[in-house]
Amino acid sequence: MLVLDRVHFDHMTCADRALQIEVLGRFRGQVEGWSAAMASAQGWRDAVHTLKGSARGIGLNMLAAACEAAETAEDAETGLAGVRVALNEALGALEQFAAE
Repeated sequence: MLVLDRVHFDHMTCADRALQIEVLGRFRGQVEGWSAAMASAQGWRDAVHTLKGSARGIGLNMLAAACEAAETAEDAETGLAGVRVALNEALGALEQFAAE
């Protein structure tokens, strides 16, 4: 599975490079808020659910899959371990994409 599905992302943005950079910037900007919400004992599942939808929308399928798995985890520690790894990989892929 690709970290960033570029075909999907191109489809969602009509391959408009300026729009893609703007969308990726907005996604990166929201990561801090999602990360803070994931640290909350009560709000982590909601944050993971929101992150899953945003990730799917731009083709970050590995991150979306990790979020989906986390939603059914017994506890935050178990659920968020995979999300954190996938989120770091996704952010790296977005940086690479933006630099091209």
